[in-house]
Amino acid sequence: MKPVASSARECDRPVPRRTRTFRPNYLSFAGTYQCNLTCPHCCVPIEWPDRLDIRVALRFLNDAHAYGIRILGFTGGEPFLYPEFLVALSRRAARLDFRFDKIVTNGVWFKNERHLRDTLLDLKKAGYSGKLGLSVDKFHGVRTSDLATFCSTAREIFQRDNVVSLSYASRDSEMGFDLIERLAQELGAVIEWSNLLRRFLVVSPELTMTVNWNHLAPVERAEGLGAAWDGVWFQEDYCEGPGQALIVNPKGEVKPCCGFASDLDQLTIGNINTDSVADIVRRARKHPYVGKVFRKGLTAIRNEILARDPGALPAATSNHCFFCWHVLTRGLAEGVSGGGGQIGAWTGHRPNFESELVQIGTHKTSAPRR
Repeated sequence: MKPVASSARECDRPVPRRTRTFRPNYLSFAGTYQCNLTCPHCCVPIEWPDRLDIRVALRFLNDAHAYGIRILGFTGGEPFLYPEFLVALSRRAARLDFRFDKIVTNGVWFKNERHLRDTLLDLKKAGYSGKLGLSVDKFHGVRTSDLATFCSTAREIFQRDNVVSLSYASRDSEMGFDLIERLAQELGAVIEWSNLLRRFLVVSPELTMTVNWNHLAPVERAEGLGAAWDGVWFQEDYCEGPGQALIVNPKGEVKPCCGFASDLDQLTIGNINTDSVADIVRRARKHPYVGKVFRKGLTAIRNEILARDPGALPAATSNHCFFCWHVLTRGLAEGVSGGGGQIGAWTGHRPNFESELVQIGTHKTSAPRR
């Protein structure tokens, strides 16, 4: 089978009026950075021990609801390493009638089947009614049997055949699909293309799981993977899929998207410990980089850079997140300083086009990235 998988950048969230500005309709919490895996492609600083305070998160959830945001998701780190956070936030969100999106998980965090069942049962009792977004990546190691156990147990606990969705990350949609095929075989399932959903489906007598592809950006730990400058420019989408969101990390910092570059300090638009949703949205719209992305798109930023210096970029890239990460860490974007990243964590003084380069992340008090 030659997959033509749909990208997870495609936005299927309902939007009353699609104006070109930052107008978040999605809230996501990462309660913890920590994870049971150490994947070479991961852009999350899993070494940092921070955990988001549940009371602070509940207060911000209430504020987001009052602002008009109605969709909620969870990510990490591995979200299930902080199960009490998931349960508390899900219980409150269910009472507020939020629509649950998904919990992004590697699906191999459990100690044994009883641990898995008890954790998922607590989540169901809290009122969680969204999907479990299972990442099936070669970077996680080949643990097909454990993934199949996760899928089957989730189906049994939640009593929904579509409770699990699948995703895989690679440089090309045709790479990495073999692990999806292996999981399908383990579950006794077939893989079918849906013209309606424009996605592959993994279908068994018990499960119907959509398959999404994430365009891997070689940033942070994956900087050494290279191959991002592929000679083709990305298609403008104004970051509607991964963006138009309030993504809250374990420090309480808020980002406007869930893309591979979102952990950069340059994309911080507020903090739930000190700011209201309204304050954060206003700040994002005025932000010299974030505001422009949602008003004019990444192509406008690219065109400004090339107009100023035609040789500023090595080549074209089809990867939105890599482009964003590159121009921010290199200090190429107007109005924001450079810095950040693993290879890009420079020392000493380096200018960008408008000012001295500022080393990003020096204010962090927890363990540094290795």
